[in-house]
Amino acid sequence: MWQLFKQYYTEICRDRFELDLAQKTAVILLLDSGDKSIQGFSTIEVYKRVIDGKPVHAVYSGDTIISQDYWGQSALQIAFAQFLVKELVRNRFRPIHWFLISKGYKTYLLFSRNLKEYYPRHDKPTPAWERSVIHALASEKFKESWHPEEGVLRFPEPQGRLLEGVAPIDHSLIVQHSDIRFFSENNPGHIVGDELCCIGKFDLDAFKYFCSRLRKKVYNPMRVSYQKIIHRLSDSLGI
Repeated sequence: MWQLFKQYYTEICRDRFELDLAQKTAVILLLDSGDKSIQGFSTIEVYKRVIDGKPVHAVYSGDTIISQDYWGQSALQIAFAQFLVKELVRNRFRPIHWFLISKGYKTYLLFSRNLKEYYPRHDKPTPAWERSVIHALASEKFKESWHPEEGVLRFPEPQGRLLEGVAPIDHSLIVQHSDIRFFSENNPGHIVGDELCCIGKFDLDAFKYFCSRLRKKVYNPMRVSYQKIIHRLSDSLGI
């Protein structure tokens, strides 16, 4: 995992990486279906809180990376959905709140392209309760690095940033995609490692929405490579 991580990030420390990993509840691994080598991963922490009098079953996704040769495939989204469904069952089908921090636009797209209800977003303001959830989770976990007026994490010491040239946001992406433009405008410091804090709701309706999005990708003739995704990358959970 570390070997893959350091290919795409700079200003990182292996000791800090391993300490963070030890604190997580689970790790989603994306394995090449041929040689079983690790080609992607995302770390996960699960915890429960009461925020403004309401119980919150939170799933926090931390370090996330996919090898560039596998970009454009949907194995990570499928693996996340599988994990969230299991948490949904454990939570007796009460909504799960997925807490995500993103220093790269591709991570933000996990929300904007797969969830029906998530914040912040380009087409509507963040409701008061969702703002409270983001604030409570971000301030608890990241303390003074959380800047609520901007909605981002800004660290006093480098915590890692994408290497120059990895998933840059060029002008054409900003013009063509409103969600990428929103991310760029609301996290202008992403290039130096600032993280946009996001919250997404996952329940049965969200799962149905995700499945409908997945079916469109499967049957869209412009995505003929989709079937290769299932065979080329397999998902496994390391807990």
